[in-house]
Order: sequence, then structure tokens, then C-alpha cells
Amino acid sequence: MKRILSMVLVLAMFLSMVAVSALAETGVDTKAFEDKGVQYKGTVKIGSVMCETGAVAGVGVPYSQFYKLFVKYVNEVMGGVAKGADGVGYYLDHTAYDDGTDGAAGRIYMQKLVEDDEVFALVGNLGTWNIASSQEYIVEEGVPSVYWGTGSALQYYLPAEGNERFTFPVQPIYITEGRIMLLRAATMNTLADSGVEEVKKIGVIFSADDSGTQIESGARLQYDLMDEATRPEVVYVKVNTQVADEMTAQVAQLEGCDVVIIGGLQAYFNPVYTAMQSNPATRGIPTIVSYVNVAPSNIPTDVANEADTSDIYGGAWVVIDPEAQTERQASDIALFLEVLAWGLEKGYISQEDFDAYSVSAYSMSSYIAVSVFMAGINRLADEEITREAFLEAMESERIDVPISGGVNYADGNRIGLDGMAFAKYVKNYTDPTLAFVTVDGMKSIGQLLGE
Repeated sequence: MKRILSMVLVLAMFLSMVAVSALAETGVDTKAFEDKGVQYKGTVKIGSVMCETGAVAGVGVPYSQFYKLFVKYVNEVMGGVAKGADGVGYYLDHTAYDDGTDGAAGRIYMQKLVEDDEVFALVGNLGTWNIASSQEYIVEEGVPSVYWGTGSALQYYLPAEGNERFTFPVQPIYITEGRIMLLRAATMNTLADSGVEEVKKIGVIFSADDSGTQIESGARLQYDLMDEATRPEVVYVKVNTQVADEMTAQVAQLEGCDVVIIGGLQAYFNPVYTAMQSNPATRGIPTIVSYVNVAPSNIPTDVANEADTSDIYGGAWVVIDPEAQTERQASDIALFLEVLAWGLEKGYISQEDFDAYSVSAYSMSSYIAVSVFMAGINRLADEEITREAFLEAMESERIDVPISGGVNYADGNRIGLDGMAFAKYVKNYTDPTLAFVTVDGMKSIGQLLGE
């Protein structure tokens, strides 16, 4: 009888342990430990897929390397995340994979992060190619996904329902940007030193891929909302390839435009802009480009620096210009630079890295990705960390986005930022930090409409 009772007790204990294990949240370990003299109450695991090789490595390397440095800083200097009243937080354990700028590889790594590494959340995945291959899977799995390094509409939900609510976009969605670009183009005559006296005709030349067609869709959407009596004429031109002959033919259709919107990523902006300058009928027409091209490294300087070529404007969701920053945004930049200085001092990065990352919008983007995740997880200090609790925390109130505006995820709102500043490329700049200057402050669509 005693033997049977003993076996029953052992079985009960075993089942109890299984139940506790089943209740433990994926990617969260509450076992306390110490590392490098810092006490932690446990671990929160996050993961990301980023391109450090391949066609877009020029973006992926500064993005991923600052990301990894910032996670070190969060742990070693800040003491982790979700710090309680006792000043003890959770160690932020980050796993990253290089997809080689390949969506199929990215999908495999995304599944590995979810199923093998068992991360609590995906934070800062990079690239349209990855969201195209993985978003459906991520939603099915119900994994929190904070910040995508893309403006793809695949992360756009209004409202988000079910597991869609676990997607938290930050960067402006290309559809939203297309609306903003058209509104900026229509009011170029009100901008000081634009050289545009009146906007009668706007050209929208866009790439045939998702980024370009989504910008075009946003422009058409905004156009349909404008007053028919006062809105300018708009001509839409699709570019299917980067072949020179096609570029020449398509650019020719922009003749007579007062402003031209170039909708597309880096690979299309450069040849379209260059082709425009080769045509006397389009040379010098002011251009508005996607925010992803508002970086010195993406400008065809050999052409753009000539006195009579088209001025380049673009949306700036990250406010780098010190003269245009709010007090909060200046403080955000100060912390960003502090992380780099700390990394240099510790030997985690080189002086060359410091110089490159300190002016890189891509490094700043990964800083933003981790920071937005921290804003949510830190709201769970002294509370049980679960994915449902994290969702409620992210939706509970507006989140200030570093060096930018803010996002509000309440009521299933998943449209990313709807406001951008307006920047202009400075020809023959001497200081890379001032290659773009802000010519109009951050404004939402409503503000641009005067609402």
C-alpha cells in the first residue's frame, strides 16, 4: 500500500512539473543568474534575420553590427530589460542569422528562430524579401514581431485581428509614404527655395516591384481624396527593368512635370534619377524619393552634385539634422552616440566602425528596433512576462520612437508611423552628418492636409 501511495505521489509531482513547464512562456527563463558583475532575474530571448552578405549587405552590416552592440550595452550597462523595483532586470539574449539577402533562406532562419531557438519575440527583421516569405508563417505562429526593416504593406493592418495583432510595424509603410509624397509634391511651390512656382503636373515614376507599386498605390489613394477642382494632373510611369533603353523611354514621359516622385528602392532610384539628368527635358526637375534613399551612400553624387541637376528631396522618419530635432530626439541621438563610444572603449568596435555607424541611418534603424521592443517589455517590470501581457503593454499607450515621432498600436492600429519630416540633399556637402538638411518639420498626413 505504501509503495502504491509513493508511486502516486511521484506521478503527481511529475505531472505538476509538466504543468508548470507547459505554463512557462516561450523564450522567457526566470532562473536568476549573474554575468560580468550584473545580476539578472532571468532571460528573455529575441531573434532576428538580417543580411550581412548579399545584394543589400551595405544596409545589413551597419544595421546588424550596431544592433548586436546595443544589445551588449543594454545588458552590461543598463542591466537588462523589464527592471523591477529592486533594480534587477532580465538578460536580453539575442540570436541573429544572415540570410544573404535571400527570402527563401530568411524563411528557413525565421522558422529556426521560432521552432528551434524558441524566441519570445522577433525584433528587427530586415528586408522586404523576408516579410514576403515569412509574414504568413509568423502570424500563424502568434510570435510577437517588432519592427521590420521595410515599408512593405504586408505588415499593414487596419485593424489587426487575432494573431495579426502581434505584428508591430514602425517604419512608414510604403502605401502611407506614397500618400505623404504626393502631398509634399503638390505643395512644393510653398517650400522655400524649391524653385517651383506652381504645381500643375506631377510625375510618379515607380518600380514594378512591391515597394514601387505600393508607393504608387498610396499616391493614387491620396489623389482620389483630393479636391477635383484644385488637384494637379498626375502622370504615372512604371519601370519594369533597369535597362538603359527602357529608362530613357520611360523618363521621357515625365516631360512637362513640375515635380517628380521616384517610387522605389535604392536599385531603381539611382538609374531613374541619372536617366532624368541625361534628358534635357527632365533635367533639373525637383525629385522626391523614398525615405530609404535619404542617405549619402545612396546618392549618385557624380551627377547630383552638378549645379543644374534635379534637387533631391525625401521623407525623413529619422530626424538626423540637429537643427530640426526636438529635445527628446536630441537626447535619443546622444544615447545612440554614447553606445558607440562605449563600444569603442570596450574594444567591441573599431574606430572605422564608429565613424561609419555614427552617421548611418541603418545603424540608427536597429537602435530604434531594439528600443521600441524595450518600450513594451519594460512596461512589464515586476509582472509576469507573457506574449499576451506584452501585446497588452504595446497597445496600452503611445510609444515614442527614438529620433522620430511615435506609434500608437491601440485598437488594432498597425500602420507604422504616419508622419515624416522633409529633407533636402545638400550638393557637394563636406560633412556627412549634414548631407541632408530638414526643410520642413515632421508632419502627419492630417497636418499636411491642414487638419
